[in-house]
Amino acid sequence: MSKSNAEKEAKLRKRLSESDINPIMDFILTIVSLAISPIMWLWGLFHDYIMFKFLNKTYIYNVSWEDPRMDHRVFRLNESDHVITIASAGCNVLDYVIEGAEVTAVDFNSCQIALTELKVVAIIHLTFEQFFEIFSKSNMKVLQAVYPKLKPHLTKPSADYWDTNIFSTKSFMYSGTSGSCAYFLFRVLFPLFGLGFIRRALIDGVSREELQKLIVNHGRGIRALAWIADNIFLRVGCCMAGVPQRQMELGMHRPNNIGQVIEKIFFKTDLVYDNYFFSGYFLGYYKPDNCPRYLRAENFEKMKRHLQNGKLHLIHGTILGAINDINRAKNPITVASLLDHMDWMTDTQINEEITHLLKKMDTKRGKIYWRTYADGVHSAPLFWLNADRVDDHDDRVCMYWNTYIAYLSNLTVDNVERQYVPQSKGLVQDFVTGVKMVTFPVWKHIVSSSLKVTGHAKKMESFYKYQNEDYDSFRENLLHARSALMESIPLKKDGLGKMVWVDIGGGTARNLEFFSIDTLRKYFSRIFIVDISPSLLEIAQKRVNKLGLNDIVTIIEHDCTLESVFQKFPKGLPGTVDLVTMSYSFSMIPDQVASVNNVCNLLKSGGLFAIADFFLNFTHDDILPMSIKCARKVEVWFHKWWFAHDNVHLLSDNHLSDIFSSKPLKVVWDRRNRGTVPFIPLLKPFHGVYILKKD
Repeated sequence: MSKSNAEKEAKLRKRLSESDINPIMDFILTIVSLAISPIMWLWGLFHDYIMFKFLNKTYIYNVSWEDPRMDHRVFRLNESDHVITIASAGCNVLDYVIEGAEVTAVDFNSCQIALTELKVVAIIHLTFEQFFEIFSKSNMKVLQAVYPKLKPHLTKPSADYWDTNIFSTKSFMYSGTSGSCAYFLFRVLFPLFGLGFIRRALIDGVSREELQKLIVNHGRGIRALAWIADNIFLRVGCCMAGVPQRQMELGMHRPNNIGQVIEKIFFKTDLVYDNYFFSGYFLGYYKPDNCPRYLRAENFEKMKRHLQNGKLHLIHGTILGAINDINRAKNPITVASLLDHMDWMTDTQINEEITHLLKKMDTKRGKIYWRTYADGVHSAPLFWLNADRVDDHDDRVCMYWNTYIAYLSNLTVDNVERQYVPQSKGLVQDFVTGVKMVTFPVWKHIVSSSLKVTGHAKKMESFYKYQNEDYDSFRENLLHARSALMESIPLKKDGLGKMVWVDIGGGTARNLEFFSIDTLRKYFSRIFIVDISPSLLEIAQKRVNKLGLNDIVTIIEHDCTLESVFQKFPKGLPGTVDLVTMSYSFSMIPDQVASVNNVCNLLKSGGLFAIADFFLNFTHDDILPMSIKCARKVEVWFHKWWFAHDNVHLLSDNHLSDIFSSKPLKVVWDRRNRGTVPFIPLLKPFHGVYILKKD
């Protein structure tokens, strides 16, 4: 490539992958964002509803969008392996079968099972030539001709699906919701932006270098398409591509997701001879020398033999249900290839799935493998698996920001299911409690005048005295990070019956109920609930009595910022505590530095200080476009003003850094999400879980 072309390529790649937006583009984005924001807001409300309406009516994924080449590099599968995975379109499932591994493939969309099963039956009962014509070239006439031969071997649900769709499906490459979405993107939008030459070049068989030179010369069209795709198509079309709202939110802080993907596809992969994922969508078919392994002649007989020997089990249902049905003694799971589906799930759901999975896995050889759209490990239950980041230099999909693999032999914590018991007393009672909170500034002086306590204790007691009975019921729908905090707490394998937990600002001791009584007794020797409000601790004592935990749980009424608090603990306790938690109490403590000093004195080396609270900002505010930053500044001001009425002072990164920088505490986990306020759905402050480890 000449020097001028090399410079053009470098400039194009930079513009596609850089995070900053130039001022003119930022101004345009601001206007467009304001104009379409009501539509985007409405679309967000119905996004997942629309996506899930397709379930069991048609398949979403016509192609498995994970590169199996990465998988094989870290799995090293053989015939002694048992893989559990998601069926998707069956591409990767069959790729694992080629190696002789036993595969349990699960999908809660029966149509995905129907697509995978059709491929399986076709492999067993057709010649390679017929199979390639159908699933590589989408020769539907061949499929229609051989379908009477295949139908008797299909399960009834799959046969029913294909009886209806065998003639309406025109192309496997452009079928399903994601295939239809791909047709619009690759066969309509690309030509519309003057990029139809890419398909013609692939048909003509140009070299990789020649294709890249053509792309560089059409940089303006590429950049325009990337901008449209990032700011409109990504938000509107993602439900068609099978991407739920929760997963989208993991990456929406990045202003140029699609731009970076395009840069990787065109300049870091070989679209001509190696990247069948995107060349297939451009062409509408696979070429023999650029196709998935299951469509290659040299692998056909191996697949057929392993499938005939019953190496593949297709299950319509959930991963969790399939895990529970596996007989570990007979055939333990050695590899859990979970694709990206944990991006869809809450921390509670992830912890539940991992807990059940570990019970059915080979403890020595077991591996848990997943991809994510997030910048890093996005869930604390996954973080404590001590996973390694997988090198993704050879990833041809380029749609995932990280891939991880955890080895069971390296685990230092036990995954234990948490439990959740709803506390709601009904809409009316929650509304009454909400009114008490909102009107607190009006009547707080009347209540505080009757209290004997002084200082911060008076403020807290006046706030909670007349809502202590309904505190848990209302706040459950407000304190969104509390359950995430409970899911984030690691239970040590070597801590059975030894762990000590101090819950500062523990209030009503509600946090105890996120663990079963057996779990609390199994892992903790002592638990201390510390709070400044006698009204809340009255409820806490009743709860402890009801749970029958008086022998290990102690209630302490005291100000956690005072050194005298240590006199309330047993002698010798400071320096031996494994866990200190503050659930929505840290932001209400006036002297936070003093409270942190006391926490440091309580914790032993390696002990954790875990905070769930309201935060002032998102962890990625610094890389937002200027237009969004301006809106965030206004929102930040309003949130500070609003919450200050309840003595809540939202936590900021600068403030936390000032407090912890000089302390022997290292941040090991920081995750934030928006959450609604009861009866005020448009008010969505940031909630977060912030965990530090004592060095």
